[in-house]
This record gives sequence, structure tokens and C-alpha cells, in this order.
Amino acid sequence: MDTINLKLVVLGEGEVGKTSIINAFLRKEIPMQYLPTIGSITTKKEYVIKENQNEVRIILSIWDAGGQRSFNPLNPAIYADLDIVLLVFDLSRPKETLKNLKSEFLENANRYSEEILSILVGNKLDLLSVNDEVKETIKSFLTKNDNLIFISAKTSENITECIELLIYTFLRKAEILYPDVVLTNISQLFLKLINKNEKQLKSRLINLKNIDKVFQKVEPKLKVKKATDIEKKDKDLVYYDFLKQELNNNDIQKNEVMDRFLINLTELNKTIQHIKKSQSTSVEESFIDLKDFLMNAKKEFEMNLELMTKLNREEFELVKIITKFREEHSKLEIGAF
Repeated sequence: MDTINLKLVVLGEGEVGKTSIINAFLRKEIPMQYLPTIGSITTKKEYVIKENQNEVRIILSIWDAGGQRSFNPLNPAIYADLDIVLLVFDLSRPKETLKNLKSEFLENANRYSEEILSILVGNKLDLLSVNDEVKETIKSFLTKNDNLIFISAKTSENITECIELLIYTFLRKAEILYPDVVLTNISQLFLKLINKNEKQLKSRLINLKNIDKVFQKVEPKLKVKKATDIEKKDKDLVYYDFLKQELNNNDIQKNEVMDRFLINLTELNKTIQHIKKSQSTSVEESFIDLKDFLMNAKKEFEMNLELMTKLNREEFELVKIITKFREEHSKLEIGAF
């Protein structure tokens, strides 16, 4: 069985719906309350193509990169060895969420990976309002070579087609560049597997030529009623509980790292005691075992040290946010009297 591994990363600012897009694609439940992604989360989806005696597995690794700067500084591991990139912005606030997509997110992707396939994704189609400002903001950002897809994580509209179009395009490219490696007509076999054709997948694409027609078809949205103070308070409590839970999870991970370190010290002490009691004929073997143990312990210590540094940074940021949250709500309560 042949295997094709693809790495897909979903990039964009915080609160544009990156996690919800992935959940919708994987048909997972989408939470009602926004919760920021801490670090990065990886999931997988597998396609199996069978043709005559051949069988090919396409394993899609999906990386959800958090957009909050305080939690998620630039991590080269996220941008390394990329094949497919979704550059996500919020259709209900395009001006704020488009500006850094190319200058920051796409630039970093191109810096650490070669020959990536990327597409602009406007999420929250269900909230898109028809007005000149929104349309002109998006049009001014696009170049003649850019392709764009409007999707909705809430309704799942166009999400599967968007990602499958990129997989299909990657396979078409692989057929040309690596004819001796990939199965002949692998892209067509993929279309057969998902029961779609190229025209169907490309029908969702938006560019400078057809964007005006797309906006003409968008139905006006009713104005959303602003949340009441009680609703806002409930959302704040959910967010506060989430922050406390993340801080608690952080402590658990740090304790696990420390426990593992103490276990290694205990094992090292046992090994030393064993050497002291050994006969001279086995001392050399014992020292070889000790050397191997120390080398493995060194590698594990270096990994744990990196993890501990990351956890300490996240804990620091969480404490800052919780402290700020408490201060802001304390001022609101005092001002209410």
C-alpha cells in the first residue's frame, strides 16, 4: 500500500473561526462560545483509494495554529514541510482580519516551506452583509492571481469542497512532477472517491473577475440583536472557567514532567548501586548500561526542558489574562454602585 502524507495548516488571526472550520470538516461539534486555541492542535483525516490491485492512502494532517499572539508566538514547526495552507479571515470584519494574512502568515509559510498551495478563505458567510465597504476591502486585498472561497463553519457551507479542491490540485501537481512515484491518474481516482468532478470543486472559487456577481447573490442579513448584560456575563464566566481550566491543565503537565525527572533520578541511583555491588567481570557491562541510560535520560531531559519552558510561558500569559480579567470586572462592579 502506498501512502501520500499531506500537511495542511489553517492560519489567521484569533476569532476568525479556524478551529470551527476544522471541526466542521471533520464533522465534530462546534462550541457555541469562542475559546482561544492555546499553542497548536493536530488532527488527521484519511482517504483510501483502491484501483485494481493498487491501494493508496492519503493521510491529511491538519494543524490548527492559534491566532492569539500572547499564547502563540511564531513556531517554525507549524510552518515547516507544508503542502496546503488555508489563509482564513472573517467576512464580518475583513479589514481587521485580512491585513496580516500575506505579510505575516503566508510569508512565514513560504519562508519555512517550498511549493505550497494556498487559498484565501472568507469564513462566516452566514454573517456577511452586503455593503460597499466590505466588498471594496476584499477587492483591494486580492490580486489577479488570488483565488478566494467564501465558507461558513456554522453551516458547513463550502468547507469540504474547499479542502478537497486543494487535495485534488496537489495530486494533479504530483502527477506532473513525480510521474514515477504517484499512481497514474491519482487525481481522477480521488474525484471518483469523493464523488465530485473538477467543475463542481472549482465552482466555489471567487476572484477579481467574478466577485461582483458573487456579492449580487448574497442575501441581506438581519441585524443581530446585541447581547444583553446577562448574556455577556454568562459568556464571560465561560471564558473565565476556560482560562482557569487551561491553567490547571498547565500545572498537571508540569507536574508530570517533574515526576518523570524524579523517576529518572531514582533509576539512576539504582543503577549506580547495582554497579557498586557487581562483580568485576560485570562492571564493564554495567558502565555500558549506565552510559546508555544517561544518554537516553539526557535526550528526555532536553525534550522536557523545552516543554517546561513552553508551559511556563503559557502559564505566565494565562496569569496575566486572568489578572486583567479580574481587574476589569472589579472596576465594572464598582462602577455599578
